[in-house]
Amino acid sequence: MPDADSNRKRSRSPSDSDPPKQHKRANTGIAHTSDDVTVGSTHAGSTDITMVDASGPGADENSGSTPGSNSGKPKDGGAQSTSRDAKADATTTGEPSSSTSAGPAAPSAMIHMRCLIVTQDASIIIGKGGSHVNEIREKSGARVMVSESIPGNPERILNVSGPLDAVSKAFGLIVRRINDEPFDVPSVPGSRAVTIKFMIPNSRMGSVIGKQGSKIKEIQDASGARLNASEGMLPGSTERVLSVAGVADAIHIATYYIGNILIEAQERMPSSSNSSYRPSSNSSRRPATTGSSYVPGYNNPAPYGSAPPPHNPPQQLQTQQIYIPNDLVGCIIGKGGSKINEIRHMSASQIKIMEPGAVGVGMNGAPAPTGGEGERLVVITGQPANIQMAVQLLYHRLEQEKQKQLRAATGSA
Repeated sequence: MPDADSNRKRSRSPSDSDPPKQHKRANTGIAHTSDDVTVGSTHAGSTDITMVDASGPGADENSGSTPGSNSGKPKDGGAQSTSRDAKADATTTGEPSSSTSAGPAAPSAMIHMRCLIVTQDASIIIGKGGSHVNEIREKSGARVMVSESIPGNPERILNVSGPLDAVSKAFGLIVRRINDEPFDVPSVPGSRAVTIKFMIPNSRMGSVIGKQGSKIKEIQDASGARLNASEGMLPGSTERVLSVAGVADAIHIATYYIGNILIEAQERMPSSSNSSYRPSSNSSRRPATTGSSYVPGYNNPAPYGSAPPPHNPPQQLQTQQIYIPNDLVGCIIGKGGSKINEIRHMSASQIKIMEPGAVGVGMNGAPAPTGGEGERLVVITGQPANIQMAVQLLYHRLEQEKQKQLRAATGSA
């Protein structure tokens, strides 16, 4: 893929307040070459879309509204983009075809998108005491979570879920935060291009690429971003990386169109057999591959996609096992079991907190990797999507308690 810094795009911020305009495709004779697109065969897998209950934890801060000039569905016609690699530095205004922009997916359709980020960018996104990520949540209306770092692995997983328009806006704000740019100012020619590495199920990558790369080219023309699909899958998963490089507004628009394609693909061909990528360290404590995920200190990104074995029927109940810090079990249970019962009800799954020292079951009945000292096993049973929701709610509850303890410690210092 071309160096992101050498392919800066001038993008027009999608704004609900802008008057509607008629755009014509400029006859520049310049088109993206097929070198930007990797078209590979696809295999059976599953989408990474998760239907998220908007009334879950964090709904009070993520109301679903998308305030600001950059909110809402990107307008047809996309962003005006200037490509440095264009032969004559010509400015092209693209208009995505109806096959890309006029599908059945509404801006309010729920989606869960994951991407890989380096630890340094993760720290910038989170901010001191979670200030930056909370601002992104508030301004976008999406749920944004960053997995904690794993020793020996330079990457972390960024999870963004909610209505499609909120999720796409959140990714635009994330790029602005990485670049330390104002949230309410359109991208300018001097803006630095950032690469977002989306993790897309292999079974859905063909829909995103399109015949002979047609969909990717449409998205590139509409947004001004550069897209590149990896050929191989991530280790131990059925996911591939879709790299999207561009300025903040370009990422915002491209994410919207990618999400729209994924939602359409899910509606056409639902599937639950997906093995999600999980960054791991070089240690011997690795997640089991049967839907059981090791979560040291609740920091493993596996909550967002631990998968059932591919041969299991889609409706068969699955089990996922995670470990949480023993000293935080109380915040999960709540007074009289109120919190754990709330999570059970919202996720429609069975959740059992085991006694200290209990060991999970791995592949072929063998013991799963044991938790560290002071960690408790939690067993979750249900449909794959319900399990994902349950672990997400558990993770959110733990993160809330962690931030509460951090604020208390800071206040007493």
